[in-house]
Amino acid sequence: MKVARVLLLALACVLVGSQLLTDHVGILQWVWWIPRVFLAVPLVLGCVALWIGAPRGARRRSGEFVAAAVAVALLTTRTDWGLPKSRPEGSVRVLFWNVCYAERAEAVPVVDFILSLDVDVVVLTDPGLAFSEGGTERLVERGYSIARPGSFAIVSRLPLLEATPLYAARHRSLSRAVVQAAGRPMVIDAVDLPSETTLHRYPTMRAFVGAIEGMRSAPADLTVGDFNTTRGSASLELLAPGTTEAFATSGVGWGGTYSRTRPFLAIDQMLVAETWTAARAEVLDPGFGRHRAVVVDLLPAGDR
Repeated sequence: MKVARVLLLALACVLVGSQLLTDHVGILQWVWWIPRVFLAVPLVLGCVALWIGAPRGARRRSGEFVAAAVAVALLTTRTDWGLPKSRPEGSVRVLFWNVCYAERAEAVPVVDFILSLDVDVVVLTDPGLAFSEGGTERLVERGYSIARPGSFAIVSRLPLLEATPLYAARHRSLSRAVVQAAGRPMVIDAVDLPSETTLHRYPTMRAFVGAIEGMRSAPADLTVGDFNTTRGSASLELLAPGTTEAFATSGVGWGGTYSRTRPFLAIDQMLVAETWTAARAEVLDPGFGRHRAVVVDLLPAGDR
């Protein structure tokens, strides 16, 4: 029993410690990448098992451990899931999806998926042949315009004012799009970052932000991308200071995006500046490909 308590205390320290440090410390970064549910669930179940097996006189103290474990579990997984909510009226719906070089056979399903969601703006990473097989024509018929800045594609039924590639080097890409939304320009930065698991994300992000310094004339309203680092990581604050992650604040359902069939990692994200409010965010399974897609309903700040 004593050994079990020590092990559970160590597990709680790993969970809480990695939650606080995230990817600040390189050697501990991989602990942070362990999906929170993989640590939180054993912690709670272990404490429950101790409570069940405890002598009658020790039940109260064991129950306190269970309550503490549940509280820690909820706090550390709270950005991974969300309760149901409806789509707000008048919202601007934005979809981000890393298509990973769609093949010709996937072109029709890609466009079918986009059209099924009634989205205003779509940002695709590495679209490949996503618009072949008549896809361009189908989108144009539904009122969308298409631009392909760098390694991204922007599909918008709102007025598309700009779509410019800004940076591409060493598997790091940045493009900027501007659409007219709710009577104002919405600036969207699309980002793609390296997937190598050996990279320490914090200095890698710092180097990337230094490389693109001065390329963006103004802060983005929305920074989207496959960041290849998990939701809540300290390195994301370097990329988009003062933003909030859409799913973390207004998510519905489960928030993992990778891999598509086992979505325990939340690496595809939308970072929202204070000029807009994420009213609803959902991660959707397109049914094919490697990543799940993120769709967010946005309202101008103050309208919620």
